[in-house]
Amino acid sequence: MGLLAAAAAGVICLLLATFTTVIEIKVGTTTKIPDHDTHLSGWDRHGPALLVIAAFATAMIAGAMRGARPAMAALAVLGLVALLIAVIGDVPDLNETGFIGQVYEDAAAGPKVGFYLETLGAVLLLASGGLMLALSAAGAPAPRVRRRERPADAEA
Repeated sequence: MGLLAAAAAGVICLLLATFTTVIEIKVGTTTKIPDHDTHLSGWDRHGPALLVIAAFATAMIAGAMRGARPAMAALAVLGLVALLIAVIGDVPDLNETGFIGQVYEDAAAGPKVGFYLETLGAVLLLASGGLMLALSAAGAPAPRVRRRERPADAEA
């Protein structure tokens, strides 16, 4: 039950990351630059990708609750995809100031709560899906070897 709760928390983190600031650009002590967006949300960075992952993960949590191993594996894969979005899509740009950095010498960029939420959500989905899959495999009974039945007249 705890792993299902962790997966649900991962879904909530991805939903929140979509609408919170992932990267913030500051000039000196301010983030208010006329005609420029200095707060980049998950939606700005990835569009609906995190929402789609969260929606599929919600459906897979329902399947994992019933013990479906493919749903557990899908949770792990969805977590991996979300983690790749964070690592490949956001990490290289965390300190990029773009045009604002060309205009203002003291511009700086850095990660905000949305980046940490998307990373945490991805890790929670990956870990919970993987652990559910591993635990279900460890607790599964060994496959039974089916004996070949002999015809009744062969005994005589």
